[in-house]
Amino acid sequence: MAEELSRVQCVTKSEFDLSTLTGTFAALNGTGFSDNVKVMKIFNPSTTVSLDVSFNGVDAHDFIPPLSTLIVDFQANHLTGPTFSGGMWNVARYQILYGRTAVNPSFLQIVGYR
Repeated sequence: MAEELSRVQCVTKSEFDLSTLTGTFAALNGTGFSDNVKVMKIFNPSTTVSLDVSFNGVDAHDFIPPLSTLIVDFQANHLTGPTFSGGMWNVARYQILYGRTAVNPSFLQIVGYR
């Protein structure tokens, strides 16, 4: 885990060939993030394919329609109580994100993060 510094720290970018996706979850970012992630951005460049995104490779946790960007700021609205060590939220180092072609792209999609 990287030392917390008051400067920007970038996590290594991952790329994935969407044409290889099927209806089964595949690892989108190889063996996972190179460090913990406080802001995550995923761009879906496809003009036709919607994506289901999963944090465990089993359950769909988010949905990204064609030509859309998903940005999740895990620091937004974080807890500041001393009991919670400043309340810093992040995605763990080595967390693998999984994706598949969306099962129900025409359905209303409701997503939550806690």
